[in-house]
Amino acid sequence: MTRKIFGTIVDTQSASAPVKGLRVHAWDEDWPDGDDFMGTDFTDSQGEFQITYSDRFWDQGLPGFSTVYPDIYITLEIKNTGGKWVHIGKSQVFKDHNLGQDLRINLDVNITPSIIKETAFLPDEHGFHFVNSFKVSAELFGLDIEERGMGFCGGMCAGALNRFAKDVKVPDERKTPVQGTSLFDELLKRQVKAMHPIVLAKMYKFQSAPDKVDPFRKTSIGQLTRREWPKLKTALDNGEPAILVLIRASGFFGNPTKNHQVLATGYKFDPATKDLVIYEYDPNKPDQKHTLVLNLGLPEGRLFLKDSARRGTRGFFVSPVIESASADF
Repeated sequence: MTRKIFGTIVDTQSASAPVKGLRVHAWDEDWPDGDDFMGTDFTDSQGEFQITYSDRFWDQGLPGFSTVYPDIYITLEIKNTGGKWVHIGKSQVFKDHNLGQDLRINLDVNITPSIIKETAFLPDEHGFHFVNSFKVSAELFGLDIEERGMGFCGGMCAGALNRFAKDVKVPDERKTPVQGTSLFDELLKRQVKAMHPIVLAKMYKFQSAPDKVDPFRKTSIGQLTRREWPKLKTALDNGEPAILVLIRASGFFGNPTKNHQVLATGYKFDPATKDLVIYEYDPNKPDQKHTLVLNLGLPEGRLFLKDSARRGTRGFFVSPVIESASADF
């Protein structure tokens, strides 16, 4: 015996317009050994789907006769920008469905349009115009130590944010300031504050987390990053750029200097797919707007983060140190 589950999916946010391209799964609710998968289909331009099934999905009594009436429901998924399917809806469960009849399931979904928020911070106007590459030398026991290159990414983000908040223009210079200048000293001091022990402790927590949940470490870096979203969203919704610590190192003994700090300046969020795009100022790439693209639905338990600057970012958190941005030097 072959029957079908069919119906129409419409979007209540778009005057009940049909939704094309959704993936529809049909299930038999079956406790305690897990729900039985019955089939799948994709909605067409009219929002319609049709799944054919037979009674072979259930235990049989006499040949050709089912002894169980299935409890049928459907789930809906939408494809995100990373090509992963994200759950967006589920129908009611139709209890004890008669296998001699087809089943129509119409479902309304609420596909909210993307939310876009951008602060007034423009990387090519409010960010420093020089590259984050400083030469530092020191003296030990009266001897000059070899000059080394260092990055002040946290200090530069804090310095730019301080000037933006106070409506003070950043310096016009395109060359990285040298040691001994007032701007160098300011950014160095801000960098020291940006690497506060609280920040370092959180760095180690994030970089020690696995990319996805495993039996021994149940919290992934994706889950930790997702918890940071409400804080970041609140700041950006209020027009306030926020310093993000990008985690690139891996493992507790990974080198924390591989991590990086940028200034988040806005976002685009799709509530349906859970796709999030974060706009940012990166001290390593002056005068450019870069993006982080991730999915907060964590398909397959992973973050699937795309970094336009190709920095190997695994996750991020909002810097808890704000005095480095607000203080004057």
